[in-house]
Amino acid sequence: MASTAVACGAEEKLDAGAKVERAFERLGEERAVAVEFALDADADAVHAALKEGRDGKRGIDRAAAGILADLKLRYAVVSDEPPEERNGGEDAHRASAAGRLARKDGTILAELRSVDRRMYLRGDIKAFAAMAKPGNAADRSERRAFEEALKRIDRMPDSLAAVRDALKGKWVVLDAREFEEAAKRKRERDGDAGLFGEPDAKTRKRAADALRKALTDHAKTEDTGKRNGAEHVKVTVPARTAAGRLAEALKPLEKQLRAVGGGKDPGAPRKVPDKDVVFDVALKGGRLSAVTVDMAALDADIRAPLPLTVGFAGASVEADAPSGARKLSAREMTEALMRMMGVDADGLGGADRGL
Repeated sequence: MASTAVACGAEEKLDAGAKVERAFERLGEERAVAVEFALDADADAVHAALKEGRDGKRGIDRAAAGILADLKLRYAVVSDEPPEERNGGEDAHRASAAGRLARKDGTILAELRSVDRRMYLRGDIKAFAAMAKPGNAADRSERRAFEEALKRIDRMPDSLAAVRDALKGKWVVLDAREFEEAAKRKRERDGDAGLFGEPDAKTRKRAADALRKALTDHAKTEDTGKRNGAEHVKVTVPARTAAGRLAEALKPLEKQLRAVGGGKDPGAPRKVPDKDVVFDVALKGGRLSAVTVDMAALDADIRAPLPLTVGFAGASVEADAPSGARKLSAREMTEALMRMMGVDADGLGGADRGL
C-alpha cells in the first residue's frame, strides 16, 4: 500500500507534458485498445466547413453534412499480449480486431470482427437508407430504385438466407479460405485490405508512435483543469509538424476515414497553415481518454471550425466471435448483388455459360 501511495503521489506531481507522455506509454502497454472517431459538430457546422471542396471543386451538400455529423467510426484490437510485444509474425493471428460504423445514437450501420482467423460481419442497409432524406426529384427517384432493390432482398431464395441476414443487421461468418484469397487479390490490385482491413502489429505500433510524437515533439503543454470527470491538458504544437505526424498515425485507417468522410480524408490535409495548432487531451486515471482538435487548423481547405474527437478505451474492449452467425460464401454474395441489380437466376446462369 505504501508503494502504491508513493507511486500515486509521484504521478500527481508530473507536469502537463509528462502526463501526456506517460498516458501514451500506458496506451502501448494495453492488451486491448479501441479508437473512436467522431466530429464534434452538427450538420450546419460540418456543411460550413466542407461545402467548398479542394481546388475550387464543389464540396459536400447539406444532406451529406448531416450524415457525416451523425457518424462515428470505431476500431479495436484485442490481443493476449501488449502491442509493444507483438511481432506481426507467427503470433499475428492471436490478435482479434473489430470495426464498427454507427450513428451517434448507437444505431449500428455496419460491423466487422476478425476472430481466430474467421471474419464476422453484419450491416443494416435500411438504417443506412434512413439517414438520407430525399431533397429533390432525382433523390426521390434514387430512393425508389433503392427500395426496389430492398424488395429483391426479401424475395431472395432460402439458399441466400445468409445474405438476407447480413443486410438486415444479423451476423454472418465468411468462408475464411475463400475470402482470404479474395482479400489477397484485392491487396495486390489496390494496395489495401478493404474497409476494415486489420493493420499488422508493426503498423499499429508505428501509428501509435506517430500519434505520440504529434502531441509531444516541440510541444507546449498546460494543465487546464478537470471537466466531465477528466483531467485536461492543452497541447500546442506547430501545425505542419503535427499534420505530418497525424497523417502517418492515421494511415492504417485511411480508407475507413475516407469512406466516413464522403471521400475526404482528415488524416491527409494538403494545405497546412504555417501556425500553431491546439489539441485538447483528456486523461482519466492517468490514461488517455480523448484528443480533440479543430481540423480547420490543420487544413486550409476546411473553411470553418471542424472539431474532431478521437476517443480511446483500453481494458474494457472486447472483440468476441458472435454466436448464431450463418456461413456466407463469395458465390452467394455475387449472386445476391446480381439479383439486387435485377438480374434473375436464369440471367446469372446465362452469364456463366457465356464466360
